Formats: sequence, structure tokens, C-alpha cells
Amino acid sequence: MEYDNNNTGAIFTNNANVKLQGTGSIIDEGETKRICMTKDVMPDGTDVRDIYVKVGRLWDNKSDTPNAPTFTGVCETSTGEKRLAAWVKQTEKGAILSMKLSEKNEMQSNNTVDNSSESDEIPF
Repeated sequence: MEYDNNNTGAIFTNNANVKLQGTGSIIDEGETKRICMTKDVMPDGTDVRDIYVKVGRLWDNKSDTPNAPTFTGVCETSTGEKRLAAWVKQTEKGAILSMKLSEKNEMQSNNTVDNSSESDEIPF
């Protein structure tokens, strides 16, 4: 059986050549998006800069459950918003962040809104 790495990812210890140049925003067709720029050096010595658009956010996971993710959050994907879980793992090459996407569950949302109020009146 072939390994299925769909809906998974990893972040490796930073390459010494890759430097964060800055963060900011860009307005795309009226929608403001958070961005960052990194600088890297290609094998031939050419400097390049990559622009990244924010696709998600992680929070510290305060769970005491064994094997619980170190961080949890949400990520915008091509099929909509999904839950993102991430674990810090130690390898021979250093620490990595192992990530997994799954369907979003209402109980896991950090952006819940209390819709139980019957009244639209402002309480003051």
C-alpha cells in the first residue's frame, strides 16, 4: 500500500540562507491579505525573494492529553476552511513541525459566536 501524505505537511528547521525580510499586507481586488517576504540564495548564488500569503493561524494547545498537537488552528484551503493540527517532533536533522489538516468541527473553532440571544437590542 502506498503512503498517503494528502492533507499533511511539515516545516523544517530554518535553512541558514533563508531570511525573513518583513511582513505586511497586500490588497487583492479589495481584500486585504497578510503577507511576508523571505530572501534566499539559489545554488548559483542568485538572490531571490519569495512572497507568502497567510493561509491560517495556529494557537498553543493547552491540552494535557498524550499525543495531543502542540498547536491547533485553522487553515484556508482550496476546499474551504479546515482544522490544522501541528506537533513538534525531534529528528536526527533537528526539530520539525509535523502538520495535519482535517475537517473543521464546530467544537474546535476558536471563533465561536453565541447565537443564543433572542433579542437584537443592545444591553445598555
